Amino acid sequence: MRWTNIIIVFSVISFLFAACGDKFNAPEPDIDSGGTTSVDDTTYIQLRPEWNRDGGYGFSNPQDILVGRETLVYIADTGNNRIAMLDLAGNVLGYSARVDSPVAIAQDPQLRLLIVTGSNYLFRIDLYEYGHNIAAASIDTIHHAVDRPGWHFNGVDAFTISEYDYYLVTCSGSSRNDNQILVFIEDGSLQGPLPLTPGGTGLFAAADPAGITALRDGSVDFIYSQRGDNFYKVQVITSDAFGWKPKLDPTSGGDLFTVGKFSSPENIALDGDGFIFVVDSEEHRVFKFAGTGKEYESFGEEGSGEVQFKNPHGVAEFDGTVFVADTGNDRIVRFRLSTDTK
Repeated sequence: MRWTNIIIVFSVISFLFAACGDKFNAPEPDIDSGGTTSVDDTTYIQLRPEWNRDGGYGFSNPQDILVGRETLVYIADTGNNRIAMLDLAGNVLGYSARVDSPVAIAQDPQLRLLIVTGSNYLFRIDLYEYGHNIAAASIDTIHHAVDRPGWHFNGVDAFTISEYDYYLVTCSGSSRNDNQILVFIEDGSLQGPLPLTPGGTGLFAAADPAGITALRDGSVDFIYSQRGDNFYKVQVITSDAFGWKPKLDPTSGGDLFTVGKFSSPENIALDGDGFIFVVDSEEHRVFKFAGTGKEYESFGEEGSGEVQFKNPHGVAEFDGTVFVADTGNDRIVRFRLSTDTK
């Protein structure tokens, strides 16, 4: 399918979604948090045990974490050149064959793992075909951008439109035009970049894009972060009959667009209520926002103790638990709201 045809499909599907009402759940909790914690001191507390070396885990420089559609946990164990698969209790179920320096992972609707590396590989593991035996599963090369050595793949996610699977890959590089979000179809064909302004500083631009998360509500909406010189380092993108556009307007307020809020936002996760979690490696912090952009119960500081991080890169959420790939501390840590642990 040619890229122009895909644009037409997106436009038609976008029109249908627009006609059906809102696509992005934007909750607005009743408690006024003041941008940090609520008036009754509701905050995130760390769960035990940590998934670290003392606990028998050998993670090295983990850069991403994913809770899959079948509720298994996948970790980009970057320093060990592999993907780890665990259950929600933290039991290790297996490790993949070698993947050189995986930096981001996702899962498509067919339960196939998607992996990108900094050397411009897009890999796929068909877990269903191998009965979720990740150790026995083959690692298929979907795309390798050998002709673009200046590219650097950073993030990946997937969605389905009209029975076609599409993969979104964030890409950065030393050249301004290297900064973009690429679209692949499932056979690995590069269909082209999204119509963002490479290296731009405003809305609907890409400046060293990093994490990307597509909504799982059947729409083509997605959220991405960027580490470059952009005023709006996290952007929520929606669609209408004419294509994609920003979902949130910075002029309407919202802490998500506060200048200086982020330093290096690496990844993004969503929970079932539409809250947005952003992990910032330089701030050593996890930020939480409502779908409107208002901040709630953010947490973390630099260190290796309770509710502390060292250059975290990955974040995921499932059933009220927030999982963080605490990269510099070689561990995975989990958190729940204090009101959920009483």
